[in-house]
Amino acid sequence: MRHRTVLRPSQPSRRDFLAMAAAAGVAVPLLGCAGGVTDDGGSDDGTGDPGGNLDQVDISPPSQYAGRVNVAMWSAMSGVNGEALAALVESFNQSQEDIYAEVQFQGAYPESASKLTAALRAGAVPDVMMLADTFWGRFLINDALEPLNGYFGDDFGRDDYVEALYDEGLVGDELYWLSFGRSTPLFYYNKTVFQQLGLPDRGPETWTELREWSAEISQLSVNGQPLKAHAFTGDDDWQFMAATWQFGGKLSEGLDVTIDSGGAVDAARWHQEYIFQDNYGYLAQAAGTDFGTGVVATAITSTGGLRGIYEASASAGFEVGTAFLPKEVDSGVPTGGMGFSLLKGAAKERKDAAFELLKFLGQPENAAEWTLATGYLPIVKASMDVPDLADTLASDPNFNVAVEQLPEAKGSDAIRSYLPNGTDLIISGLQRIYSDGSEDPQDVFDEVAEQLRQGVEDIRPAYEEYFG
Repeated sequence: MRHRTVLRPSQPSRRDFLAMAAAAGVAVPLLGCAGGVTDDGGSDDGTGDPGGNLDQVDISPPSQYAGRVNVAMWSAMSGVNGEALAALVESFNQSQEDIYAEVQFQGAYPESASKLTAALRAGAVPDVMMLADTFWGRFLINDALEPLNGYFGDDFGRDDYVEALYDEGLVGDELYWLSFGRSTPLFYYNKTVFQQLGLPDRGPETWTELREWSAEISQLSVNGQPLKAHAFTGDDDWQFMAATWQFGGKLSEGLDVTIDSGGAVDAARWHQEYIFQDNYGYLAQAAGTDFGTGVVATAITSTGGLRGIYEASASAGFEVGTAFLPKEVDSGVPTGGMGFSLLKGAAKERKDAAFELLKFLGQPENAAEWTLATGYLPIVKASMDVPDLADTLASDPNFNVAVEQLPEAKGSDAIRSYLPNGTDLIISGLQRIYSDGSEDPQDVFDEVAEQLRQGVEDIRPAYEEYFG
């Protein structure tokens, strides 16, 4: 057990400054002892009674749910996904008589994470927090997250989940983040274009094979222009991390930055030449949208984008195919998406009630309903045997590709998950490389790496307390 002392505010501190910065929309900072942990490792509400020092955010139960323990869930899901989550939570409310849970939308992942930082500083927090795979670790190393092992019983635990997804929330043997809306990137291709050109009805096995096919694809035209073969994403470094792995590199080894060497530079140079020398690709504002409307022949985007792409491609008049991500010198499949954490400093009664909600969402029928409504990966093994989901997996090869690719998947490099502005710095470098053929990828990543290393020094002590 790690030992910490409660910080008692007296004058404005670095924690005060960073919390205010987060409330203004700056990346999630170090929080200090946000969980209110005492010297003996327990939680203290300031009176000496165990139960937590963090109040609950405002929650307004309808009259039919009055008198129950209230649970506030902060969500980053809107649209169809938000509606699907709200429906499941309402089903939970109707399934029992002791707990009322309410979903409260807080904006997309960066905005909702910044709001949580401000909430921790203010001393009133949600009971369940939805955090992206690249955000939960930042709260972990600030002692804000509740260890979850003790909430599982003999009837619910790791064996119920797809282990590769469950294990991403582990630090050592302790779970801090429970997977829920998870995805991997897929390679999407226009089956109609491929058939027209006589290309194989599959994705390319390697990036080199994609380049060979691109010469043929570019002979076609769309809107009076040569058809581009591939759209690159410039606002998300997730797909580029996959390419870095595929070219034999990593963005970092732990917190030791490696983006300026090996596979990262090789992948960036390959992509840049493909765009500017071969003239086969381009930097898209929204690669999935461009693919769905038929203006590009292939793209890499999330498993969760499949349903929207189906709808767009039906209007554009072509058939969609999906495939494993291309290799080059190695395989590279990153997982993404979100999961749920509890806040360490909340009262025990609220944490117990919050975990009952997580257990409900993990029941096979509910997990299957979530996957079917959203297109996210099945996270509970038994959910794949629920008839509606089993039928979908059997009848839709594209959806099944994501499940078949999952054994190759792994979690993000640490520099993305733990450094607050890590992804922003990497994305800024990628945008330079993808938008300007004269920028040397080595020079760009040398600059990015230097900025990343400066940031690492601020978080390394806290990171090493958990990871050594």
